[in-house]
Amino acid sequence: MLVTELVKKINFNDSCVNELICANGTVILDIDLCMWKQREYQDGDPELKEVILKFLNSTRYNWDSEKTEKDIDYDSIVDITYKESIVKIVLEDEDVSILTFECSEVQIDWIVSSHE
Repeated sequence: MLVTELVKKINFNDSCVNELICANGTVILDIDLCMWKQREYQDGDPELKEVILKFLNSTRYNWDSEKTEKDIDYDSIVDITYKESIVKIVLEDEDVSILTFECSEVQIDWIVSSHE
């Protein structure tokens, strides 16, 4: 999927990041996505769903924060934007962290939990 489609289709606001990994040109985010903020959400559906986002062929990775990526502990997504091939993800915990990288394609893996 193109990143432009992802940011139009999914509302990431207030969703929480469990883990961030950058390896071999792929930026991987493990997110608890707020399903209740999505257009297709209906009463009775799970309110959160674990999602793994894999931004493929990523370059120009930059992590701007007082803490390291390994210190992410359920940081909330404040904003995700995509402009001129640059993904910008703003996270908030006690402080604000900003992740930017260049990318055009993303893969989404929806994790199925045993209680669904």
